[in-house]
Amino acid sequence: MSAPVHLENTNSYNDTVAEYPREKALPHFVNECAKKYANKVAIKFHGRNLTYKEVYESSNKLAKILIDNGIKSGDIIGLALDRSPEMIISLLAILKSGAAYIPLDPEYPKDRVEFMLDDSSAKILITSKKYHNHFASTASEILIEDALEKFGSYTGDEPRVEITGDDLAYVLYTSGSTGKPKGVQIRHFNLVNFLLSMQKEPAMTASDKILTVTTISFDIAGLELYLPLICGAEITLTNSDTAKDGRILFDMVKNDGITFMQATPYTWRMMLEAGWEKLLPLKILCGGEALPKDLVGKLTVRTSQLWNMYGPTETTIWSTIKLIESDNDITIGKPIDNTQVYIVDENLNNLTDGSIGEIIIGGDGVAAGYLNRPELTAERFIDNPFSGKPGDKMYRTGDLGRYKEDGDIVCLGRMDHQVKVRGYRIELEEIEHALVKEDDIKQAVVIAREDIPGDPRLVGYLVLEEEGSDTDLKKKIHNWQQALLAVLPEYMVPDDFVVMTAIPITPNGKIDRKALPKPDYNTIARLGEYVAPRTEIENQVAEIWQELMGLEKISIYDNFFELGGRSLVAVQIMARIEKLTGKRLPLATLFEHSTIEKLSLMLNIDSKSITWDSLVHIKPNGTKMPLYIVHGAGLNVLLFNALAMNMDDDQPVFGLQARGLNGIDEPLDVMEEIAANYIAEIVAQNPTGPYALAGYSLGGTIAYEMAHQLLAAGKEVKMLAVFDTYAKQTDIFDPPVKRTFNRVRLGFMKLFNSFALMAEDPKGIFKYKSELIRRRIIRAWWKITGNTENQKGFFAYDNEIDEASAKAKRNYFQKPLEITVDLFRAKKRTFYMDDYEFMGWKKFALKGVNIHDIPGEHNTIFAPPNDKEFAVVLQKCLDRASKE
Repeated sequence: MSAPVHLENTNSYNDTVAEYPREKALPHFVNECAKKYANKVAIKFHGRNLTYKEVYESSNKLAKILIDNGIKSGDIIGLALDRSPEMIISLLAILKSGAAYIPLDPEYPKDRVEFMLDDSSAKILITSKKYHNHFASTASEILIEDALEKFGSYTGDEPRVEITGDDLAYVLYTSGSTGKPKGVQIRHFNLVNFLLSMQKEPAMTASDKILTVTTISFDIAGLELYLPLICGAEITLTNSDTAKDGRILFDMVKNDGITFMQATPYTWRMMLEAGWEKLLPLKILCGGEALPKDLVGKLTVRTSQLWNMYGPTETTIWSTIKLIESDNDITIGKPIDNTQVYIVDENLNNLTDGSIGEIIIGGDGVAAGYLNRPELTAERFIDNPFSGKPGDKMYRTGDLGRYKEDGDIVCLGRMDHQVKVRGYRIELEEIEHALVKEDDIKQAVVIAREDIPGDPRLVGYLVLEEEGSDTDLKKKIHNWQQALLAVLPEYMVPDDFVVMTAIPITPNGKIDRKALPKPDYNTIARLGEYVAPRTEIENQVAEIWQELMGLEKISIYDNFFELGGRSLVAVQIMARIEKLTGKRLPLATLFEHSTIEKLSLMLNIDSKSITWDSLVHIKPNGTKMPLYIVHGAGLNVLLFNALAMNMDDDQPVFGLQARGLNGIDEPLDVMEEIAANYIAEIVAQNPTGPYALAGYSLGGTIAYEMAHQLLAAGKEVKMLAVFDTYAKQTDIFDPPVKRTFNRVRLGFMKLFNSFALMAEDPKGIFKYKSELIRRRIIRAWWKITGNTENQKGFFAYDNEIDEASAKAKRNYFQKPLEITVDLFRAKKRTFYMDDYEFMGWKKFALKGVNIHDIPGEHNTIFAPPNDKEFAVVLQKCLDRASKE
């Protein structure tokens, strides 16, 4: 215990009374701001801009749709949408309808989301077609796509609904010590008081631009989404993949004029790892867990202001704040407006002398308790003996703290077994409850360790029913993690497990958590035998993984995530790979290609030791009609993995990659032979059909010829999809004069089109065209010199295949076919076409062309976030075709 500090007037630090319109609900402030800044950009999201007027009118219209669907004040609505402007509009619409919302992250386990919907008796679930009927509940679904189509029938004025400050705004579920999440009930006045206090300090104005990175299932998202909308500031919203990539976040802050950002220490470390060295005009809020001293030293010299934030969900986001100016004075500061913080002993005596006690919070941030949990509410929300107001409550945080002489509060950690990992509040008992449900686990204890500074890890200590071999244990660890992922969010799944014969206990019979041993981080959770790197690039990747993950030996088949890999290490790995190879892969690559072998193939696919079949099992399981996608140019089919993973769980997807990728087989240069080769592999795997074919770029033409041959053989082709493929008839049979004229004309049109595109997007088009020209020059040089020994670079491996494919396309006479073509067009054009509408397919598809516009340009339609929208449209087409 610290020596007494004898504060002169501790009560003055709780004198935080500030007048505000307590009776008004949040929509009042959002609406007033929208009217004031009607034409100002409110939300930016990956190329989309929405003004305050658009957000205002859209949320009003959606609120009216909810009301027309029977929503009344006091009802609860679930929201499960991917991060997008529609997510924010839906949150506002729910509040404007008089209802309260439950924020549901669609990436959370299905059972957990369904429990929240059931426990809250949600009347409606707002979701998207992607998640249609995914969650089982009594709530009726409103699909956001369907709602948007109805907007034309509604006016944009505000719905006539009476909402007061005492009405419920949202119910946010947190980890529960009994094994089930508990719903915290936040009212409008709780939220309004918090936001108005934040508007004053740390302070936000209409000139600010905030980068929002937090999932809506984490309560601090309330600041990122609502504070800008009552200040007139600009929100730059990130999708979930971007929010996990510190390099992209750093680039956005640096390049997009971001002035305000809130995140946990974990995210700030990711951004520092991305190469953040220079001072930025950025005000940052750091909270969710203790602010480490080393992080303070790094952030204070790189930002204009660093604020430390503290507060549990039960007292509405943040309850205390502190401007941190040096690593010698790290505290959680003093209470925000209309908030009181007390340090008390077991008898609720106020410890004003600097003694250590429990932090208890009172005031206008205190929630209305836990939904449907009266006993737990009574335990944690107690009568406030300091206010003198009948019925006034304060919240027992379970955190230890003490006062400093200047009235600042020092937080000293937890009294119980609740921990913070990457900003998430976790009840360790909930994980333990889930583990002991496994048949082979007798006892489980979970703790958080930080043996590597800045890398907190959950470790599970287990006593098993029966001992087994090391191989059995590795299989069990894999099975335990998969079982936990089915019921818990990813951040609650232990990274490491230690099997013990008995859990250590203290002399008084309690679990001795301090005596739990440090895990052997070199024990690999490998299901197969160790396989050493086979190529130079695999060896380089393995060395990077081993160094940054602190492991001595990693097999090329070991899974990054099963080894305990997390986002911070992923950022370090990708930054190191970029420095070594000059290739900048998105962080999502590591999630999709999570072994050394797969990641190495992305970096250098010219591996002579790997044999290739044309047919690749991208996502082989499922009962729906399988889809076969043909590669574009000479590339393999890793490109289609993200698209496949975003399609229905029951949708099988196969890829067809170019012959010759192994550097041994000769590539084919006749279109009919290429198609026949792929058909042979498909029919060997699926003899009876029916068949759904697709192709990207050149692959669209190959798929068309495959359809032609299958139909001629009496097979049933249910769907033919072409992904941004232009159907251009060969001109080799034209008279020389006509051929020359058309080629010259086309050359001029491409030149003029390039100037037009440069005027629209000079930076993007210059980069695209210069890379195109560079590759052509290199390939021309290879052709002139005949040099095939020193072909290097990301595209060198496919030069021979490209030459063969180009020859096949050049000589292919495309005949009209009695078939319908589903044409997927990239919305952004980067090259000239004579026919922008049908891309040349109308004269070949005699049964018609169905056009689907998808986000991105030719080379990015499969990249996040475009892949998700692409997958939704493609799945819809497949389902329709299978029923015809």
